[in-house]
Amino acid sequence: MKIAHLTAALAVAAGLALGAASQAHAAKELVVTMDTAPGHLRTRMMKEFLARLEKRSGGELTAKLYDSSQLYSSRDAAKAVARGDAGFTVLVTPYLSRISPDINVFDLPVLNGMSDEQRAAMLDRNLGDTLAAGLQQKMGVVVPGHFWSMGKVMIWSTAKPINRFADMKGMKVRIPGGAAVVMRMDAIEAAAVAMPGNDVPLALQQGVVDATMGGAEWVLTNKLIDAGIRHGFWDQGIIGYLMPILNKAYWAALNADQKELFTEVWNEVTDEQRQAILAEETEHWAQLNKIGISIVSAADDDVAQANQAMLKVQDQMIEKLGISEAVVRLAKEAVK
Repeated sequence: MKIAHLTAALAVAAGLALGAASQAHAAKELVVTMDTAPGHLRTRMMKEFLARLEKRSGGELTAKLYDSSQLYSSRDAAKAVARGDAGFTVLVTPYLSRISPDINVFDLPVLNGMSDEQRAAMLDRNLGDTLAAGLQQKMGVVVPGHFWSMGKVMIWSTAKPINRFADMKGMKVRIPGGAAVVMRMDAIEAAAVAMPGNDVPLALQQGVVDATMGGAEWVLTNKLIDAGIRHGFWDQGIIGYLMPILNKAYWAALNADQKELFTEVWNEVTDEQRQAILAEETEHWAQLNKIGISIVSAADDDVAQANQAMLKVQDQMIEKLGISEAVVRLAKEAVK
């Protein structure tokens, strides 16, 4: 009987030790890697999320944030999180589309004309869940909540104003890359020139390109006005997004309440981040207007006409990019 009691006691002790170890792992400080500087909106919103998570968890869920690519660059961050060398990050979708081709859906012309709010609602429903599930399966990571917005990807030109899509005919437009964007430009008879961001200022000054794609913040930060940018055109086309990527082992070690809290706080901050992006864009547009940069938003009828040309090559885009039928169907349903 004594042996039986001793065995039972040891079993209980072992169970308690395992439970304590599991809880300790769940409460282990989360290492967060970011590629943006401390003052960048993305970094500020991540800090806000981590602060709320720690407070709402009663100090159980703590984190250490490394910004400005101190730990990993954008290209390396996803794999670092998958390996467990880092615990959490948020990444622009083009990096992740190389792993899960369905994420290329954001470049399809079927989404042209949708507002920021409409696209956010689309992502918070079936499409976002499907994209998250695909990445989780391919990478062995967890996507714990909704996607952040990067804002509008616009066209910025030097000498020639762009008021309608027809004004882009024959223009050489720098793009960051992507087969779909090349095909979009071909459809409206503009020439796409793939080029790294660092090469853009000189290319604009030397006339290698007439225009470039990018956000308003990017134009200001990189002082592209000094390189000759004078006009902006929002074609109601591409809005960029970022996905949260969490280490699977960290997530597995959280209990059910902690997982629920993590997602709840993340989605709460995501709603605020999306609104902050819109407010920041408005501020950046005002700054650019103040220094003489004209900005035009494409009229709905012009978008519809351009879409007729782009949609003719959409099936080719889908095949070339490897986007699944299920994801294309969800995107089309969201537009209805």
